Amino acid sequence: MARTTPLSDAPADPSAPPRSRRRPDSARAARRLLRSVWLWPVLATLACGLYRIATPVLWHDELATLSVVRRPAGAIWDMLQNVDAVHGTYYLLLHYWISVFGDSPAMLRLPTVLAMAGAAGCTALAGRRMFGERAGLAAGLVFALVPTVTRYAQEARSYAFVMLVAAGALLLLLRALERPGVVRWLCYAGAVAAAAYLHLVSLVFLGAHAVGVLLAWWRSRRDWRIPAGFALAALVGVAAAYPLVKLGEQQAGRQIGWITRPHLAELSTIWLQIFGGTLVTGAILLAAALAWGSDRRQSALFGSVLAVLPVAAIWVISQKASVSYFMPKYLFFVVPGWAVMAGAGLAVVRLRGMVVGLLALAVLAAPDLRAMHRPLSHADYTYPEPVTWFTPLDYRAAADLVAAGYRPGDAAAYGQQQWALWWGVDAGVQYYLPKNVRLRDVFLGLTGEQRADLWPSLTGDPVASLGPTPPPRIWLVSKDDGGDPFTTLPPGYAKVLQDRYKLEKAEQVSGISVALLVRR
Repeated sequence: MARTTPLSDAPADPSAPPRSRRRPDSARAARRLLRSVWLWPVLATLACGLYRIATPVLWHDELATLSVVRRPAGAIWDMLQNVDAVHGTYYLLLHYWISVFGDSPAMLRLPTVLAMAGAAGCTALAGRRMFGERAGLAAGLVFALVPTVTRYAQEARSYAFVMLVAAGALLLLLRALERPGVVRWLCYAGAVAAAAYLHLVSLVFLGAHAVGVLLAWWRSRRDWRIPAGFALAALVGVAAAYPLVKLGEQQAGRQIGWITRPHLAELSTIWLQIFGGTLVTGAILLAAALAWGSDRRQSALFGSVLAVLPVAAIWVISQKASVSYFMPKYLFFVVPGWAVMAGAGLAVVRLRGMVVGLLALAVLAAPDLRAMHRPLSHADYTYPEPVTWFTPLDYRAAADLVAAGYRPGDAAAYGQQQWALWWGVDAGVQYYLPKNVRLRDVFLGLTGEQRADLWPSLTGDPVASLGPTPPPRIWLVSKDDGGDPFTTLPPGYAKVLQDRYKLEKAEQVSGISVALLVRR
């Protein structure tokens, strides 16, 4: 009798040979690899993630990553006691990565591309276990075509790794439900702990997983070892992350206190930003609805819960908690659930229909996928909804202006440091300057590393910071507010420059003003 999934009466893989006959020679192994449901989704996700990987300009979230991972490990640990503890695991991973491979844009983003490709493979394998082989392949390819998958594969932040552990936790849960055992539940507990250490918000997937456990328990004729194993594994995983939970709770107000509490209507509109496009969202929702035409109704129920429940749970939590967590990128880990459901829906219409459906999805996603590779696409973080409250900052173009007019002995001052450090104008421009361009920051007080914080501070004495012989020229680079570039500095600092320098020229690029000051 064919082995069944824990959520369905249908065979898990009716074409699979018995274990006793799984001894293929090398040629058969190669053919089997090419037919693997995970291989093509992984390759497709890698292709989308590697394409023009360095084209998008680093935006201020990635600059925060950059400012941290360049520090010694001890300094990173000191900073995590004050801020950004929820990203600490990712920071340490990337710190050791760049110590080997460097911190070019491509190398900063390559780990997230690899993590997203791994998530595609896990999604395909989870889809196979829930709905069968063809559905698993379709699920992985749907995942690869989601525009935000490409977007966050190319962003030097932790969200692609969150996606990987969420998809991996789902796969490990299915394996544990299929054949419960201590080792399998321990692996699942490890995935839960990893999810917590990469982003605490992702732990809401445990509620959805609990529904799958209850369905498996019902099918197993009330075998209490199933819910007991799940409960113990989840408890161990969460308990392992308890220190981070406490630290993250203390830092939440500073880090995300600006996020507004969501309105009821946002439960329906947030999907556009989770998937990264209007037409592609509609197509995925339609394909997911078709999954209910499968003969695996319990799998369809579980998949629907995976896709929807975490978002609804975070909406409710955000109404009651001291801060709101209702942000599309925090909820991105539901995409594997949607991909599994969409893949199952496409598999319902047979092979030819599945191919046509995937091609149609690729056509619908193409404009949004192109948009994800635009130079300033990362700052457009609410896509397809436009960002209206700031102009994306083109640090690379600003650095090009400075480099074109640079002379040895030039210095720099960076506006907005006092009240908007997190724009990272200094870090962004310095990152994109050529290696031969060295500009002393005349108003730099303490670095972020010295402060055990993300960003630097201004010097307390702007006159003394210029030194006995002020630099002959200073580049005043600041977030562009459309006015006099001197107004981007605190008044006392602006007066020091105005008394000693005259404005030679000023140019603007997207979001940034670049002014050259010459000593009087």
